Amino acid sequence: MNSAKRERLVVIGMMAASVAAACGDDGRPASTAGQTGTATMVSSSGGSEGASEGQTTTPTTSQGSGSQSDTQGGTTASPTTTEAVTGTGTTGTTGEPGTSSADTSTGSTTEPIDPCEGGMGGFEFSYLWLANTGQGSISKINTKTLIEEGRYYADPNPAAGSPSRTSVNIDGHFVVVSNRGTGTVTKFAANVEDCVDNNGDGMITTSQNKDDLLPWGSDECMIWNVKVNPPPDSYTHGPRGTAWAPGEFNPATCKYENQTVWVGWMDAPGHGNMGRFNGDTGVQEATIGLDNWSPDVNYAPYGAAADGFGNIWFTSVYRELGRINTETLEVKRWPSPGIQFYGMTVDFKGNVWFGPYSNQPVAMFDAKLEQFVQVPGTTENHRGVAVDGNGMVWVASNAGGTNGCGLNQIDSNTLTQVQFHKFEPCGTPVGVSIDVDGFVWMVDNNGWAFRMDPNTYEKVQVVVAGDHYTYSDMTGGGLVGAVIPK
Repeated sequence: MNSAKRERLVVIGMMAASVAAACGDDGRPASTAGQTGTATMVSSSGGSEGASEGQTTTPTTSQGSGSQSDTQGGTTASPTTTEAVTGTGTTGTTGEPGTSSADTSTGSTTEPIDPCEGGMGGFEFSYLWLANTGQGSISKINTKTLIEEGRYYADPNPAAGSPSRTSVNIDGHFVVVSNRGTGTVTKFAANVEDCVDNNGDGMITTSQNKDDLLPWGSDECMIWNVKVNPPPDSYTHGPRGTAWAPGEFNPATCKYENQTVWVGWMDAPGHGNMGRFNGDTGVQEATIGLDNWSPDVNYAPYGAAADGFGNIWFTSVYRELGRINTETLEVKRWPSPGIQFYGMTVDFKGNVWFGPYSNQPVAMFDAKLEQFVQVPGTTENHRGVAVDGNGMVWVASNAGGTNGCGLNQIDSNTLTQVQFHKFEPCGTPVGVSIDVDGFVWMVDNNGWAFRMDPNTYEKVQVVVAGDHYTYSDMTGGGLVGAVIPK
């Protein structure tokens, strides 16, 4: 691991940061009302899908053509009532937190200037990004006002794109969406100041509201769109697991630098890929081939998430869990002991959580002990999963399980169920995410989302037109929770 990564992890481990803390103005820019195609002056958003144990392969590097517009975790206490299954995998190295000694030089007692004011960057504003799968678009929902402030086509061919996974970067400024049907990944800017004046008219032309869907190529908040390479050979092999990696934190600028995007897909039966894309340009910088991938279930790497120790975790929906060391690109893979890996996320300890479908309990992989643990009494038809800053695990549940349609709440520290939450209406909950204020969002494929207060359990429904087969880190709260101490 390079020195910059080590320094970032040491600083993260030492500082108690507020997720909302940011360098400079921590408020979000005011939205601009307007008509379709309104220009804003600036100063310069499926069904149940399904995968197999494989072997570690040597990464290969490939170059993509992006159009540029501009380890190991800690342990958790396992109660005696839980069932632990030891997993075995191929060997590989993993990122470890670094260590450093304090400066003991004498002479000056002046405290160094901290441009981050005790924080570690993080969100400056918060949006929920929903994939509108049938329309081939994504929606930007302000998590404070609950207003849909923009809607954007996710692919040049929206009718065939079938967007699903969305992932937000660590400061909330950018989102990427993977399009399963066309094999592309698209990046959008949340803040008009990060959009690009492509036509040089001194204005930013971008969507202003839920009905303001501009033709592909005319919205200047679309930053890049790239095809994964080698291309998928079918819809089921199209890109699914999608996650931002945080990059390295620069305390001098209060910014995360060298951020990357990781995406999983297949290019042939039995062969998967995890690709690394430059977060700024979209260039495909590296491709890791996965032999013997999902030969029976035949789906692309299904979920992906970054931890705070320099790793990307990814899953086959039924068959295995994998980990990539982002420094060395070495891979380690663990076969599933019968757990279905549907939704997945990573907590601050570096442990991986799963929302298994098909009437299975919520499950966790202890990254240090390399054990899979199932939480008793939580058998449901689960999908998306998220972990908040207090260690609460929230898992979407579809009808047919023990409690039916709603949201399962689990305490990650005790590995016990806290409560099952019912919603009305409740159709097909798929995605779960945590916003900048700690509210829990549950996205229903049937055309709405709910925001729930994790303390009072008060629920607010937000109607969003379309079908939303979307889950992963839709707000960036998962990445922040895994990387920045609360």
